[in-house]
Amino acid sequence: MKQTIVSKNSQANLCSECGTEVSQLPTVVEFDHQEIHVFDPVVCTSCLLSLCEQFSVECTNCGGKIPPYSQVGVLKTETGDSQFVHMTTVCSTAGSAFHGYWGKGVLGNYVQVEAC
Repeated sequence: MKQTIVSKNSQANLCSECGTEVSQLPTVVEFDHQEIHVFDPVVCTSCLLSLCEQFSVECTNCGGKIPPYSQVGVLKTETGDSQFVHMTTVCSTAGSAFHGYWGKGVLGNYVQVEAC
């Protein structure tokens, strides 16, 4: 939940994890050779790095890390488990029929894209 402090002339966003003031959005950090930009939820740089370390998932195609709050391709295995891929031209294969949102350690809503 986004919290704000109202001062005389401005509103300040508070980090949803630790409550410190976040002066600029999006929060931008470098993680696993990727530049991460997060508008929502509002998080400070320290908390965003911590969330990336805790909740990133491995990309099935390249082996790199997919940080939380990212769009992902969802691949279903023969056993029904989900595997995830970056939503880039390099990692997202033509066979990726499911696309969703990798949140804070869980797959958010995802949809099946039907072939024409």
